[in-house]
Amino acid sequence: MGVGPSSEYPGKAFSPEELSVALAERFATKCFTPLELAHFKDNFFSRATDQGGMKYWNEKTLSDFLGIPDSSDADCPLDAGPVIFRMVSYLGAFPFQNTLAPSVLTFEAMVKVVVLLTERYGKVLRRASKDRIRLLFGSLADVGRKDVDRHPTPNKTVEEYGSGDSPVVKSHAMGFSIDEPANDSYEDDEDDDLALAALESLDAIEVFRHDSRIDKAVYEARISIATFRRLLMLLLVISPLESTQSVEIYTTDLSKDRMESVRKEADNLLAAFPQEKSGGISYVTFAKTISTSLPFIFDPLTPLFEHLLFSKNLDLSQKRSPDDPRAAASSSKEASETLLLPLPESVMLPGSFKSVILNPSIISHLSFFLPSTTSNQNLLRGNTRLHPVFSTAGHGTSLTSFSHNVLTWQSGTLLLLEGYISGSSRDQETPITIGAFLPQPWKSGTLTTHSTKPTEPSTLPCLFQLSRKHLVLQGNSSPSVQKPNMPTAYFSTHSGISIGCQIPPSSRTQQLRPSPLGAGSLTIDVGLETANFHVSPIGQNGVFLPPATGGPSDTSTTRTHIDIYNLEIWGLVPDPSTSTASEPGQSAAELQQARWEFEAREAERRRNLNLKAGAGDSAAESARWLLETAGLIGDSTGRPRQSA
Repeated sequence: MGVGPSSEYPGKAFSPEELSVALAERFATKCFTPLELAHFKDNFFSRATDQGGMKYWNEKTLSDFLGIPDSSDADCPLDAGPVIFRMVSYLGAFPFQNTLAPSVLTFEAMVKVVVLLTERYGKVLRRASKDRIRLLFGSLADVGRKDVDRHPTPNKTVEEYGSGDSPVVKSHAMGFSIDEPANDSYEDDEDDDLALAALESLDAIEVFRHDSRIDKAVYEARISIATFRRLLMLLLVISPLESTQSVEIYTTDLSKDRMESVRKEADNLLAAFPQEKSGGISYVTFAKTISTSLPFIFDPLTPLFEHLLFSKNLDLSQKRSPDDPRAAASSSKEASETLLLPLPESVMLPGSFKSVILNPSIISHLSFFLPSTTSNQNLLRGNTRLHPVFSTAGHGTSLTSFSHNVLTWQSGTLLLLEGYISGSSRDQETPITIGAFLPQPWKSGTLTTHSTKPTEPSTLPCLFQLSRKHLVLQGNSSPSVQKPNMPTAYFSTHSGISIGCQIPPSSRTQQLRPSPLGAGSLTIDVGLETANFHVSPIGQNGVFLPPATGGPSDTSTTRTHIDIYNLEIWGLVPDPSTSTASEPGQSAAELQQARWEFEAREAERRRNLNLKAGAGDSAAESARWLLETAGLIGDSTGRPRQSA
């Protein structure tokens, strides 16, 4: 029985090459609009190389179109072109990576690449998982062959044939053996499901099973650190990229300081991936780290490859001949615009201070794992902006100033702390940057109510470390931790700042301090000078869960004492330029300003009270009674008035 699309070609056997083309055709018609497909074809065929009737893209064409720096450049701080070309050559062979990869970048191959990297395959592969981790690992990994005994291979094996009598056409390339790793103990077949769904849509499951019949004890797959670092540096640079923006906005004029910060963040991210003894990153480590602590790290690839769906040659609003002087003027204008690229829009809004911690590289790092407060997208793509709320550099280290600025902010916040680990020598001080994503307003020691925390993933808090090593402790969604004495963020003039701690009951005889609970916590003293960062590999009873990543050595509880250099609090607000006037209520900044104005009026009213008036002055007596009731002054005996 044949293994082709039975409803269209009954009884006919199809090779992997033919099925690959059929899948690309289905992707093209189902996953793109007619206009997108027209732009895609124009972009591809206007740049394709023609060799013997085959039109394809080479590495230089791909890098030039996407605007990715290539190693062929004389001075190239971001030589990610070869890495992207390698990934695309692997993905273009989907779902037959074992026999067809690396693929020639024909139009059909590029269609599959764009569909996979922009996650549009859900329109065709309805039963497939949305997880691309295994495919992306395969596109990056190197394969090393073990020295093991091999049995002689018969002249004809089942891999060389389909289920019919016709031999399957073998690719001229040896192919990536990424789906043939040894010691693959990670029980995750999600991307196998993706490939199976692709072949199932073509009634060609048997061909896929023959293609993927492998000996997992023979091969090992690892991503080299050098390869992954080059990709990470590119992702850090282009993370704010939008589909309609030129990549050159972010890749040109990279200064020495900018590249140094990019390399630093790339190394911090790499430190989150424990390396194998033989070197490199295994699939188990890669999949676990990406899925648990860097869920948005590959998001910049989506707008990057969506550039293929927008062609500058197709101006549907007007059709002009090449000899038209207006067309020449338009081309001249485009050339001048290319020379004067606009500056990227900052995610930080203007306010009472300028950040001494945040820079474009750190913001990109944050966008790899922090969600937007308004959607299930990352921090940059969810139209979230950072409003300056408090900074020790701008407001000082007074708890009164902290309370005035932070406790009046009725929205989510982002805390960032920069300092040095205590105990390190002055010549070799160890810098560290940690923070907390707090979607809910702060709680203070004077508050007695506590709202139930939501359990949606996009609104859960998290505690994280950016340097020296990327580390994320996700919020706990269990109802058992939603208690009044376990607020996510707590402030008190007696104990300072506590995040992820258990608050002790009030006592008249002694001042009890909040205590760490669960897998992670952060405490800051009343002088905002020192902090203690607590991380444990166990503990499900706290606000934060244990980190899911870590090597074999990360099995003990760590308490890091930090000398604080800078502390910043940023408010999480929607982008003002996209907010509509029809949205109900005031913004967080407007509510804070109204609160400040109310407090100023109250302070002025209290200053104007005439407490020295005679006993017969009813207004003064009423004012004194109000102050005594509030506990601000004592009664005639000097004792505070007790409320009934």
